[in-house]
Amino acid sequence: MGFDQKAMKLLGKNVQVKMVNGCVIKGTMTHYNKGYLCFITTYKQRDAEKTTIRRLALKDVTSMFEV
Repeated sequence: MGFDQKAMKLLGKNVQVKMVNGCVIKGTMTHYNKGYLCFITTYKQRDAEKTTIRRLALKDVTSMFEV
């Protein structure tokens, strides 16, 4: 199974992704389009929760799995 098929299966779920550069990103996968994955990630910073949207190239992903 390729990463594009796996990405379609994991849409809308909490997913952890490992990148080629060693970065690990955890969040909700919102959509997959034209070789890019989009995530909504939430992190805490000084008593406030920040929400960001991350766009990742599928070619840079080494592994992805549901958390």
